[in-house]
Amino acid sequence: MKSGRKESSSQEERFWKVRSQKYNNLKWVKDNSYLNSFVSAGNFKKTDLVLDVGTGTGIVAHAIAPIVKEVIGLDKSQDMLEHSNWQGNKYFIKRDIRVPTFYEGVFDKITARMVFHHILENTQKAMNECYRILKKGGKMILSEGVPPVPGVRQDYVKIFRLKEKRLTFLEDDLTRMMKKGGFKKITLHTHMMRNFSVRDWLNNSGLPKSRQKKIYDMHVNGSDVFRKAYNMKITKDDCLIDVKNVILVGEK
Repeated sequence: MKSGRKESSSQEERFWKVRSQKYNNLKWVKDNSYLNSFVSAGNFKKTDLVLDVGTGTGIVAHAIAPIVKEVIGLDKSQDMLEHSNWQGNKYFIKRDIRVPTFYEGVFDKITARMVFHHILENTQKAMNECYRILKKGGKMILSEGVPPVPGVRQDYVKIFRLKEKRLTFLEDDLTRMMKKGGFKKITLHTHMMRNFSVRDWLNNSGLPKSRQKKIYDMHVNGSDVFRKAYNMKITKDDCLIDVKNVILVGEK
């Protein structure tokens, strides 16, 4: 059993080591419109102490640092953290959100952008821990990519199965998880990334070319329902789709 866990951990480390090399080149990572929508939803204040869960290379932490008192970036991958910048009021630590690290009621805000789909086991435990370490009245800002309509969920699952191990959420799944964790006054915002380049996404995925081709072909050869849901446009050398991200804000 221990040997299986070690092997799984080692595979995960290799995944993030490869992904960290081109992570900051991904369109959704550096998309200012999406990042600004996420930051705006947080209504951050100069007095806020913020924890950025699954900070990765620190994109969100860097965006909110100028408008808060202090931000701590937390991530399981040392390789991802090594691409972050430790200057100013930003601090980064290698930790798993499922393992209690902080005292109860420490943070004013907690952010988690495109993180929870990577928490394959004890996902609710991670949400519960976020609630525990927030101050009373504190807020969590959570964002995930979701299928554009429930009817293409299985297509979404099949595509991502070739890319990585991950969970697939719909808006209702995320709302339920936050409510179960204790959050109230949950609001939901939708952000669409128009004309998202599938080719660019795959080129910066760290996947072998053969796997990239399979995923690309699954897009361009998708059903009419799939193509319509994604508002797909096929050009000479690319496939452009509209990607749906949801941003939820819950209060303790």
